[in-house]
Amino acid sequence: MFYPKTPFYGKALLLENEVLKANSTALSRLLPWLCQTPRITTYRINTLRISVADYKAQLQAKLRSQYGQKAPNVYGLDELPEMLCIAPLDVAAEDLPVDDHLKQVIVDTSCGAALLRGAHIFAPGVLAMESNTQLQELVNVYADLPGKCKRGTATRYVCDEKIFLGVGQVQMQRHQLYKNNEKEESSPTGIAVRMQRNISGVPTLGDLSDANGLLQNLPSIVCVRVLGPQPGERILDMCAAPGNKTTHMAELMGDVGTIVALDNSANRLRAMQSKLANYSCIETHQFDATKAWHAAGNGPSSGPPPFASDSFDRILLDAPCSGLGNRPQLCSNVKQAKVLQSYPHIQRNLMAQAVPLLRPGGILVYSTCTITEAECEQLVAWTLRKFPQLRLMDATPKLGAPGLPLHPELSAEQCALLQRFGPSAENRVPNLDTVGFFIAKFQKASELR
Repeated sequence: MFYPKTPFYGKALLLENEVLKANSTALSRLLPWLCQTPRITTYRINTLRISVADYKAQLQAKLRSQYGQKAPNVYGLDELPEMLCIAPLDVAAEDLPVDDHLKQVIVDTSCGAALLRGAHIFAPGVLAMESNTQLQELVNVYADLPGKCKRGTATRYVCDEKIFLGVGQVQMQRHQLYKNNEKEESSPTGIAVRMQRNISGVPTLGDLSDANGLLQNLPSIVCVRVLGPQPGERILDMCAAPGNKTTHMAELMGDVGTIVALDNSANRLRAMQSKLANYSCIETHQFDATKAWHAAGNGPSSGPPPFASDSFDRILLDAPCSGLGNRPQLCSNVKQAKVLQSYPHIQRNLMAQAVPLLRPGGILVYSTCTITEAECEQLVAWTLRKFPQLRLMDATPKLGAPGLPLHPELSAEQCALLQRFGPSAENRVPNLDTVGFFIAKFQKASELR
């Protein structure tokens, strides 16, 4: 196992050696960065419902009520006018001492990562809570890195590989979290511990998403801006769940046109419906996007999938991926080399469907929330070899860094057209701190059918 040190905590990332070997230079170079928490919080504003200025005033009021004069700054970026950023608190991690007299709550690593990004702790994420912990009591919150803490543990969990995340206030007691009677209601929901402060310095706001604004990673907002959807167009979102990019497209189109959103999971589609309900231009289909092209069809298709060739003005292929750009990675020991190597195969299959579905002159954006060259630059190189009718376009607005060098498959000029979010000094916006992400923009030549 490999244990890189980070500014916030020590043994924070567990990765098996074969995973490192499978991903060449990119992953090994970025491991320390992956352990750290992106400190900027971003909300995408639904400008069809509210002005950015009004939403900003609401955010500022919320922050002032919680932090008073120490409230973090709220600001925007010219390149993404529908987005607002919340700066981190002006508190260093080492300024948060551990009070050993407080009782402890243990959470799993997934919950811990969300906590460090400003979330509160919901009931399913609580692995253990000490006996006699009272409502409103302050507790130390730790993440269980090795995953050995038994759910419902009532005594203090002793482990050298648990890490301190912050201090919270109890909202649910043990008897609410861990029901002994099988006939009782299913697992509880709701906030179990409301965080007061965390070691990352990200404001502990929870998720303020509603119909007016959505908590969303900055690169995902950039991705839809790169696609550039226009009112009246017919657009395909090949892998739409959870629907955040889908609704962003609808907003940029003024809810005029057609967005066809595909996902092969009925459960994911159901989860999207409340988010999509306020948009008339979105139609959803449970369908495997690797079968979306009907090769025998002719002309544009307005029916259900599969679709005829040249059916869409723009296509977003936000592909299934290894997700290794998600930060912080508190514990990532489940993705074996064999699993990681399977993603490029899926991504190629999806790309092979997308290209014939795109009309001549149309725009195709490929994106992933990962950092491996195999799923990013190498996938782009394969696409250009396989489909000569495609050419790379500049993925603007450009807030991230260029693609990684990939000689001889991609030239330096081609890499400059790509956009990669990572720990690079070449990011166009100073101090940009985001999840890992990759964006490539293609145009289909008009003269080739």
